[in-house]
Amino acid sequence: MSKKYFSGINYSLGNEDTTVEYEICRQLKPQVSVAIAGSGGRCLPLMAFSKKLFAIDLSKEQLAITELRARTYQSLDYYSFLKFWGYPPFGEYDYGHYRKIILNELPLSVQTRSYFHEVFGPLNYASILYLGKWERTFQLLSKGLRLLLRKDYGRILTFHNLADQKAYYQHEFPMTEWKAVLFLLGNKSVFNALLYKGDFVKKSLSESYFQFYYDAFDRLFTHQMARRSFFAHLCFYGKIGHEDGNPLEARLSTFDEMKPRMQNLDSDLVYINQDILGGLDTVTKELGQNSVDFLSISDVPSYFSGELEKNYLTKIRPAMRSGGLVSVRYYLNVLEPDLNGFEDVSDHYRELISQECVQMYRIKIYRAR
Repeated sequence: MSKKYFSGINYSLGNEDTTVEYEICRQLKPQVSVAIAGSGGRCLPLMAFSKKLFAIDLSKEQLAITELRARTYQSLDYYSFLKFWGYPPFGEYDYGHYRKIILNELPLSVQTRSYFHEVFGPLNYASILYLGKWERTFQLLSKGLRLLLRKDYGRILTFHNLADQKAYYQHEFPMTEWKAVLFLLGNKSVFNALLYKGDFVKKSLSESYFQFYYDAFDRLFTHQMARRSFFAHLCFYGKIGHEDGNPLEARLSTFDEMKPRMQNLDSDLVYINQDILGGLDTVTKELGQNSVDFLSISDVPSYFSGELEKNYLTKIRPAMRSGGLVSVRYYLNVLEPDLNGFEDVSDHYRELISQECVQMYRIKIYRAR
Protein backbone atom coordinates (compact mmCIF):
# COMPACT_ATOMS: atom_id res chain seq x y z
CA MET A 1 0.00 0.00 0.00
CA SER A 2 2.80 2.43 0.81
CA LYS A 3 4.30 1.92 -2.65
CA LYS A 4 0.93 2.72 -4.19
CA TYR A 5 0.54 5.85 -2.11
CA PHE A 6 4.11 7.03 -2.47
CA SER A 7 3.92 6.77 -6.26
CA GLY A 8 1.81 9.93 -6.05
CA ILE A 9 4.65 12.06 -4.64
CA ASN A 10 6.48 13.80 -7.47
CA TYR A 11 8.69 16.03 -5.30
CA SER A 12 10.04 15.23 -1.85
CA LEU A 13 12.96 17.70 -1.86
CA GLY A 14 11.91 19.95 -4.73
CA ASN A 15 13.08 21.06 -8.15
CA GLU A 16 13.24 24.84 -7.68
CA ASP A 17 15.36 27.37 -5.85
CA THR A 18 12.66 29.57 -4.37
CA THR A 19 15.13 32.29 -3.34
CA VAL A 20 13.75 34.55 -6.10
CA GLU A 21 10.23 34.42 -4.69
CA TYR A 22 11.51 34.60 -1.12
CA GLU A 23 13.42 37.82 -1.73
CA ILE A 24 10.53 39.33 -3.69
CA CYS A 25 8.26 38.66 -0.72
CA ARG A 26 10.85 40.25 1.58
CA GLN A 27 10.46 43.45 -0.45
CA LEU A 28 6.72 43.21 -1.06
CA LYS A 29 5.56 42.13 2.43
CA PRO A 30 2.37 40.57 1.00
CA GLN A 31 -0.78 40.31 3.06
CA VAL A 32 -1.90 37.33 0.95
CA SER A 33 0.38 34.98 -0.97
CA VAL A 34 -0.73 32.06 -3.12
CA ALA A 35 1.70 29.38 -4.30
CA ILE A 36 1.88 25.95 -5.83
CA ALA A 37 2.68 23.69 -2.88
CA GLY A 38 5.10 21.19 -4.46
CA SER A 39 7.13 19.55 -1.71
CA GLY A 40 6.45 22.47 0.63
CA GLY A 41 10.01 23.71 0.24
CA ARG A 42 8.98 26.02 -2.60
CA CYS A 43 6.02 27.64 -0.82
CA LEU A 44 6.53 27.57 2.95
CA PRO A 45 9.51 29.99 3.05
CA LEU A 46 7.15 32.66 1.68
CA MET A 47 5.40 32.62 5.05
CA ALA A 48 8.38 34.48 6.53
CA PHE A 49 7.04 37.68 4.95
CA SER A 50 3.38 36.88 4.20
CA LYS A 51 0.45 37.34 6.55
CA LYS A 52 -1.45 34.45 4.96
CA LEU A 53 -0.42 31.71 2.53
CA PHE A 54 -2.67 29.56 0.36
CA ALA A 55 -0.83 26.39 -0.78
CA ILE A 56 -2.46 24.95 -3.88
CA ASP A 57 -1.77 21.59 -5.51
CA LEU A 58 -3.66 19.01 -7.58
CA SER A 59 -1.85 16.26 -5.69
CA LYS A 60 -3.12 15.31 -2.24
CA GLU A 61 0.26 13.72 -1.57
CA GLN A 62 2.09 16.99 -2.26
CA LEU A 63 -0.24 18.78 0.14
CA ALA A 64 0.43 16.08 2.73
CA ILE A 65 4.20 16.49 2.49
CA THR A 66 3.73 20.26 2.67
CA GLU A 67 1.74 19.82 5.89
CA LEU A 68 4.48 17.57 7.28
CA ARG A 69 7.14 20.16 6.46
CA ALA A 70 5.09 22.96 7.97
CA ARG A 71 4.62 21.10 11.23
CA THR A 72 8.32 20.26 11.50
CA TYR A 73 9.12 23.96 11.05
CA GLN A 74 6.60 24.80 13.74
CA SER A 75 7.53 22.14 16.29
CA LEU A 76 11.27 21.52 15.91
CA ASP A 77 14.41 23.55 16.39
CA TYR A 78 16.74 24.04 13.45
CA TYR A 79 19.03 21.04 13.90
CA SER A 80 16.12 18.76 14.77
CA PHE A 81 14.47 19.90 11.52
CA LEU A 82 17.62 18.99 9.56
CA LYS A 83 17.84 15.64 11.35
CA PHE A 84 14.21 14.74 10.65
CA TRP A 85 14.52 15.44 6.91
CA GLY A 86 18.03 14.05 6.53
CA TYR A 87 19.69 17.28 5.44
CA PRO A 88 23.47 17.51 5.95
CA PRO A 89 25.22 17.26 8.31
CA PHE A 90 22.74 14.48 9.16
CA GLY A 91 22.43 11.35 7.03
CA GLU A 92 19.21 10.21 5.44
CA TYR A 93 19.55 6.65 6.74
CA ASP A 94 20.28 7.58 10.35
CA TYR A 95 17.86 8.50 13.15
CA GLY A 96 14.99 6.24 12.08
CA HIS A 97 13.73 5.78 15.65
CA TYR A 98 13.89 9.53 16.16
CA ARG A 99 11.76 10.16 13.04
CA LYS A 100 9.14 7.69 14.18
CA ILE A 101 8.84 9.40 17.56
CA ILE A 102 8.64 12.86 15.97
CA LEU A 103 6.03 11.73 13.45
CA ASN A 104 3.84 10.56 16.32
CA GLU A 105 4.32 13.82 18.24
CA LEU A 106 3.76 16.37 15.46
CA PRO A 107 0.29 18.01 15.44
CA LEU A 108 -0.65 16.48 12.09
CA SER A 109 -4.08 15.62 10.81
CA VAL A 110 -5.00 11.98 11.42
CA GLN A 111 -5.03 11.34 7.68
CA THR A 112 -1.56 12.82 7.11
CA ARG A 113 0.00 10.99 10.07
CA SER A 114 -1.44 7.67 8.90
CA TYR A 115 -0.28 8.27 5.35
CA PHE A 116 3.32 8.98 6.37
CA HIS A 117 3.48 5.95 8.64
CA GLU A 118 2.56 4.01 5.48
CA VAL A 119 5.42 5.72 3.63
CA PHE A 120 8.12 5.67 6.34
CA GLY A 121 7.35 2.21 7.73
CA PRO A 122 8.79 0.03 4.93
CA LEU A 123 11.85 2.30 4.91
CA ASN A 124 12.52 1.76 8.62
CA TYR A 125 11.88 5.50 8.97
CA ALA A 126 14.83 6.55 6.85
CA SER A 127 14.48 10.05 5.38
CA ILE A 128 12.11 10.48 2.43
CA LEU A 129 14.04 13.52 1.16
CA TYR A 130 15.08 11.78 -2.07
CA LEU A 131 12.15 9.45 -2.68
CA GLY A 132 9.98 11.64 -4.90
CA LYS A 133 9.76 10.68 -8.58
CA TRP A 134 11.81 13.70 -9.60
CA GLU A 135 14.54 13.09 -7.01
CA ARG A 136 14.77 9.39 -7.84
CA THR A 137 15.14 10.24 -11.53
CA PHE A 138 18.15 12.43 -10.80
CA GLN A 139 19.66 9.79 -8.56
CA LEU A 140 19.55 7.48 -11.56
CA LEU A 141 20.92 10.12 -13.93
CA SER A 142 23.78 10.85 -11.52
CA LYS A 143 24.92 7.24 -11.83
CA GLY A 144 25.15 7.66 -15.60
CA LEU A 145 27.04 10.91 -15.17
CA ARG A 146 29.48 9.31 -12.74
CA LEU A 147 30.10 6.45 -15.16
CA LEU A 148 30.90 8.81 -18.05
CA LEU A 149 32.92 11.42 -16.16
CA ARG A 150 34.79 8.87 -14.05
CA LYS A 151 37.28 10.38 -11.58
CA ASP A 152 36.37 14.00 -12.41
CA TYR A 153 32.66 13.58 -11.89
CA GLY A 154 32.35 15.75 -8.75
CA ARG A 155 35.33 18.07 -8.84
CA ILE A 156 33.28 21.07 -10.02
CA LEU A 157 31.57 21.04 -6.60
CA THR A 158 34.79 21.22 -4.59
CA PHE A 159 35.77 24.85 -5.15
CA HIS A 160 35.32 27.59 -2.57
CA ASN A 161 35.73 30.64 -4.80
CA LEU A 162 34.25 31.40 -8.20
CA ALA A 163 37.51 32.33 -9.91
CA ASP A 164 39.04 28.91 -9.24
CA GLN A 165 35.83 27.15 -10.25
CA LYS A 166 35.64 29.06 -13.55
CA ALA A 167 39.31 28.39 -14.30
CA TYR A 168 38.78 24.67 -13.77
CA TYR A 169 35.57 24.64 -15.83
CA GLN A 170 37.15 26.52 -18.74
CA HIS A 171 40.50 24.73 -18.85
CA GLU A 172 40.39 21.34 -17.06
CA PHE A 173 36.77 20.21 -16.93
CA PRO A 174 36.20 17.00 -18.96
CA MET A 175 34.15 18.88 -21.57
CA THR A 176 34.03 16.13 -24.20
CA GLU A 177 32.63 13.64 -21.72
CA TRP A 178 30.29 16.30 -20.26
CA LYS A 179 28.83 17.03 -23.68
CA ALA A 180 28.32 13.31 -24.20
CA VAL A 181 26.41 13.16 -20.91
CA LEU A 182 24.14 16.03 -21.93
CA PHE A 183 23.57 14.55 -25.38
CA LEU A 184 22.77 11.08 -24.08
CA LEU A 185 20.76 11.96 -20.96
CA GLY A 186 19.37 15.46 -21.56
CA ASN A 187 16.58 14.74 -24.02
CA LYS A 188 12.87 14.16 -24.26
CA SER A 189 13.10 10.38 -24.70
CA VAL A 190 15.10 9.83 -21.52
CA PHE A 191 12.90 12.04 -19.35
CA ASN A 192 9.72 10.48 -20.75
CA ALA A 193 11.07 7.01 -20.03
CA LEU A 194 12.25 7.82 -16.51
CA LEU A 195 9.76 10.39 -15.23
CA TYR A 196 7.08 11.92 -17.44
CA LYS A 197 5.66 8.75 -19.06
CA GLY A 198 4.89 10.53 -22.32
CA ASP A 199 3.79 13.85 -20.76
CA PHE A 200 7.11 15.68 -21.04
CA VAL A 201 6.60 19.38 -21.66
CA LYS A 202 6.56 20.48 -25.29
CA LYS A 203 9.49 22.65 -26.37
CA SER A 204 8.90 26.06 -27.92
CA LEU A 205 12.52 27.22 -27.67
CA SER A 206 14.47 27.13 -30.93
CA GLU A 207 17.65 25.62 -29.49
CA SER A 208 18.11 21.85 -29.23
CA TYR A 209 17.68 19.99 -25.95
CA PHE A 210 21.45 19.60 -25.82
CA GLN A 211 22.04 23.33 -26.26
CA PHE A 212 19.39 24.21 -23.68
CA TYR A 213 20.94 22.04 -20.98
CA TYR A 214 24.50 22.97 -21.93
CA ASP A 215 23.71 26.69 -21.64
CA ALA A 216 21.88 26.23 -18.33
CA PHE A 217 24.81 24.41 -16.72
CA ASP A 218 27.25 26.87 -18.26
CA ARG A 219 25.41 29.71 -16.47
CA LEU A 220 25.42 27.72 -13.26
CA PHE A 221 29.13 26.92 -13.40
CA THR A 222 30.30 30.41 -14.40
CA HIS A 223 28.05 32.72 -12.36
CA GLN A 224 27.79 31.06 -8.94
CA MET A 225 29.32 28.44 -6.68
CA ALA A 226 28.29 24.96 -7.80
CA ARG A 227 28.83 23.62 -4.27
CA ARG A 228 25.94 25.84 -3.09
CA SER A 229 23.48 24.44 -5.64
CA PHE A 230 21.37 21.58 -4.32
CA PHE A 231 20.51 20.82 -7.95
CA ALA A 232 24.17 20.39 -8.89
CA HIS A 233 24.56 18.07 -5.90
CA LEU A 234 21.64 15.94 -7.13
CA CYS A 235 23.06 15.80 -10.64
CA PHE A 236 26.55 14.72 -9.57
CA TYR A 237 25.94 12.80 -6.33
CA GLY A 238 22.24 11.91 -6.35
CA LYS A 239 21.93 13.67 -3.00
CA ILE A 240 23.15 16.74 -1.15
CA GLY A 241 26.72 15.99 -0.13
CA HIS A 242 27.37 18.66 2.49
CA GLU A 243 25.77 21.63 4.25
CA ASP A 244 26.84 24.18 1.63
CA GLY A 245 24.45 22.48 -0.78
CA ASN A 246 21.38 22.69 1.43
CA PRO A 247 18.51 24.56 -0.27
CA LEU A 248 16.88 27.74 1.00
CA GLU A 249 14.47 25.97 3.35
CA ALA A 250 17.32 24.23 5.17
CA ARG A 251 19.46 27.29 5.90
CA LEU A 252 19.64 28.67 9.43
CA SER A 253 18.92 32.26 8.35
CA THR A 254 15.76 31.16 6.52
CA PHE A 255 14.64 28.99 9.42
CA ASP A 256 15.07 31.87 11.87
CA GLU A 257 13.06 34.22 9.65
CA MET A 258 10.30 31.67 9.16
CA LYS A 259 10.00 30.32 12.69
CA PRO A 260 7.99 33.18 14.25
CA ARG A 261 5.47 33.06 11.40
CA MET A 262 4.95 29.30 11.72
CA GLN A 263 3.30 29.45 15.12
CA ASN A 264 -0.18 30.23 13.75
CA LEU A 265 -0.37 27.63 11.00
CA ASP A 266 -3.99 26.74 11.66
CA SER A 267 -5.09 30.24 10.67
CA ASP A 268 -2.28 31.49 8.43
CA LEU A 269 -1.74 28.49 6.13
CA VAL A 270 -4.56 27.12 3.97
CA TYR A 271 -4.32 24.01 1.78
CA ILE A 272 -6.34 23.83 -1.45
CA ASN A 273 -6.53 20.60 -3.46
CA GLN A 274 -7.25 22.04 -6.91
CA ASP A 275 -5.49 23.26 -10.03
CA ILE A 276 -4.13 26.80 -9.89
CA LEU A 277 -7.09 28.49 -11.61
CA GLY A 278 -9.65 26.61 -9.53
CA GLY A 279 -7.62 27.34 -6.41
CA LEU A 280 -7.58 31.06 -7.17
CA ASP A 281 -11.35 30.95 -7.56
CA THR A 282 -11.54 29.40 -4.09
CA VAL A 283 -9.32 32.15 -2.68
CA THR A 284 -11.41 34.93 -4.22
CA LYS A 285 -14.61 33.35 -2.93
CA GLU A 286 -13.15 33.54 0.57
CA LEU A 287 -11.37 36.91 0.39
CA GLY A 288 -12.96 38.65 -2.58
CA GLN A 289 -11.46 39.73 -5.87
CA ASN A 290 -8.22 41.72 -6.06
CA SER A 291 -7.05 40.17 -2.78
CA VAL A 292 -3.80 38.39 -3.77
CA ASP A 293 -0.55 40.31 -3.38
CA PHE A 294 1.85 37.62 -4.58
CA LEU A 295 1.28 34.54 -6.73
CA SER A 296 3.95 31.89 -7.34
CA ILE A 297 2.80 29.35 -9.93
CA SER A 298 6.00 27.40 -10.60
CA ASP A 299 6.31 26.08 -14.17
CA VAL A 300 2.62 25.16 -14.47
CA PRO A 301 1.98 27.46 -17.48
CA SER A 302 4.61 25.58 -19.51
CA TYR A 303 2.15 22.68 -19.60
CA PHE A 304 -0.80 24.75 -20.77
CA SER A 305 -2.17 24.25 -24.28
CA GLY A 306 -4.64 25.88 -26.63
CA GLU A 307 -6.16 29.22 -25.70
CA LEU A 308 -4.95 28.92 -22.11
CA GLU A 309 -1.37 29.51 -23.29
CA LYS A 310 -2.36 33.00 -24.36
CA ASN A 311 -4.99 33.99 -21.82
CA TYR A 312 -3.93 32.41 -18.53
CA LEU A 313 -2.85 35.79 -17.11
CA THR A 314 -6.23 37.22 -18.06
CA LYS A 315 -7.88 34.47 -16.03
CA ILE A 316 -5.56 35.20 -13.10
CA ARG A 317 -6.04 38.97 -13.13
CA PRO A 318 -9.34 39.17 -11.14
CA ALA A 319 -7.61 37.60 -8.12
CA MET A 320 -4.69 40.05 -8.10
CA ARG A 321 -4.61 43.41 -6.41
CA SER A 322 -3.18 46.30 -8.39
CA GLY A 323 0.60 46.18 -7.95
CA GLY A 324 0.54 42.50 -7.05
CA LEU A 325 3.24 40.25 -8.53
CA VAL A 326 3.08 36.92 -10.34
CA SER A 327 6.17 34.69 -10.55
CA VAL A 328 6.27 32.18 -13.42
CA ARG A 329 8.99 29.68 -14.28
CA TYR A 330 8.94 28.56 -17.90
CA TYR A 331 10.62 25.23 -18.65
CA LEU A 332 11.46 24.60 -22.33
CA ASN A 333 8.07 26.01 -23.35
CA VAL A 334 8.35 29.79 -22.92
CA LEU A 335 4.94 31.39 -23.44
CA GLU A 336 4.13 34.88 -24.62
CA PRO A 337 0.81 35.44 -22.85
CA ASP A 338 -1.54 38.35 -23.34
CA LEU A 339 -0.28 41.01 -20.91
CA ASN A 340 -3.54 42.93 -20.77
CA GLY A 341 -3.79 43.99 -17.12
CA PHE A 342 -0.12 43.21 -16.44
CA GLU A 343 3.37 44.45 -17.23
CA ASP A 344 6.53 42.38 -17.47
CA VAL A 345 8.88 43.63 -14.72
CA SER A 346 11.37 40.74 -14.93
CA ASP A 347 14.26 43.10 -15.68
CA HIS A 348 13.84 44.65 -12.22
CA TYR A 349 14.83 41.27 -10.77
CA ARG A 350 17.50 40.26 -13.30
CA GLU A 351 20.37 40.03 -10.78
CA LEU A 352 18.26 37.96 -8.39
CA ILE A 353 17.18 35.62 -11.20
CA SER A 354 20.78 35.19 -12.38
CA GLN A 355 21.72 33.77 -8.96
CA GLU A 356 18.95 31.15 -8.92
CA CYS A 357 20.78 27.86 -8.36
CA VAL A 358 18.96 25.57 -10.80
CA GLN A 359 19.07 27.68 -13.99
CA MET A 360 16.68 25.39 -15.89
CA TYR A 361 13.87 27.92 -15.91
CA ARG A 362 13.20 31.19 -17.72
CA ILE A 363 11.76 33.14 -14.81
CA LYS A 364 9.29 35.93 -15.50
CA ILE A 365 7.78 38.38 -13.02
CA TYR A 366 4.53 40.09 -14.02
CA ARG A 367 2.99 43.03 -12.14
CA ALA A 368 -0.77 43.59 -12.12
CA ARG A 369 -1.86 47.04 -13.26
